[in-house]
Amino acid sequence: MSDEYSIDVVNECKPDEMRTLFESGDWWEPAWDDSILCEIVHRSFAFVVATDSKNRWIGMGRIISDGVSDAYLQDIVVLPEWRGKGIGTALVKKLMLICTHANLGWIGIIAEPETEFFYRRFGFAKMNGYTPMRYEGSSPLNRL
Repeated sequence: MSDEYSIDVVNECKPDEMRTLFESGDWWEPAWDDSILCEIVHRSFAFVVATDSKNRWIGMGRIISDGVSDAYLQDIVVLPEWRGKGIGTALVKKLMLICTHANLGWIGIIAEPETEFFYRRFGFAKMNGYTPMRYEGSSPLNRL
């Protein structure tokens, strides 16, 4: 990759470093504790990190998948001071390679509007006729 950083699949959990990355992406959920962060790592199909020469996590991304047909790239973020050095590109390439080796043919991502161009470089495109949705209710059982 680079003399400055490396990209690796990990199974270990570093909650403090994950928290910092989630916060830098403005995705932090206050209800998350260390055990939830570790479950995110362990239950992901693949969890990839960029580390600096001191083994500090400076970027991360993961794949959510059943391992058979579909995959979603999720939580791709790089610390602000490390952006613009190709780390995000290296993370996405590694995640896509993992999906390709697993024969996952359908790969999706929900991109923030300002990152759309970044993901288009890898072959992602808007899914015409579809709208990404997120559950916003208190309990799904109350609506059934």
